[in-house]
Amino acid sequence: MNTATVIYSNMGDIDTQVLTHIWEGLPNTNVIEVSNSSGPCTKKIDAGLRGEKDTLILCGHGFPSGLLSPLPYGDRFLISSRNVRYIQAKRVIGIWCYASSFAQNENLAGFFSSMFISNPNEAKINGCYASSAETITREEILFTKRLNALIASDIPMQEWKQKLLDQANKSIDIVRFNYNGLSYFREAG
Repeated sequence: MNTATVIYSNMGDIDTQVLTHIWEGLPNTNVIEVSNSSGPCTKKIDAGLRGEKDTLILCGHGFPSGLLSPLPYGDRFLISSRNVRYIQAKRVIGIWCYASSFAQNENLAGFFSSMFISNPNEAKINGCYASSAETITREEILFTKRLNALIASDIPMQEWKQKLLDQANKSIDIVRFNYNGLSYFREAG
């Protein structure tokens, strides 16, 4: 890995705080963290998207229409159809609920999560009743550390899902759900 830019939507909850393990210890990483007290950040985010040529990591909470903004004003999304066209990176990693739907809708190549259970409410909504809040957080941390190792490696992105599935404890309902929802999309053409 040469360089990385992280667009980190920090909602101030444990769900998004554990995401910092994704880029922990990675060299040459520029983190653009947006929290509810960040102030205007559209120009900084757009510049980060335009400027990163190697690895781009987008993470936080979101929907099929984009990565949510924690800001109480301005755009509802940090990453959306408004600015996805600015992405220049060779490797794009999107970890938020329905990031894969966003990627498909926007023809974005890379590695993405689908609906990703990160708390007990999301678990119940998605029919996963066996895991406690502690288990969910522990497994989310484990996932982010495994993803970190893949980002740091030379393993091609198209192999990441299988590598992660091979390490997953599939006897845990939320792990099965989260890991089975991972997707890799190649560039069109």
